[in-house]
Amino acid sequence: DTARVRRDLRPPRELGEIAVDLRILTARRIDLAADRTRAINRLRARLLEYFPALERAFDLSTSKSALILLAGYQTPAALRRIGRSRLTAWLKNH
Repeated sequence: DTARVRRDLRPPRELGEIAVDLRILTARRIDLAADRTRAINRLRARLLEYFPALERAFDLSTSKSALILLAGYQTPAALRRIGRSRLTAWLKNH
């Protein structure tokens, strides 16, 4: 109603080039966020399958520690071999 009654309001102008670029960038950002969520969910599913304790220990959406740990030690057996004290030291350094 207000838009109909007020005489100082004008209809929106046609979108400029900047607005079009902004729409494209916003859509790309949404796609990247969805890709990230899918990657985290795939990693979480694999960890639950092979190493459930590690999946429960880390928040994969915010922590890079789990990824660093998996890069250095890919299996539960490898983690058991290095022992708790060496694992703790390794995590502190990374």
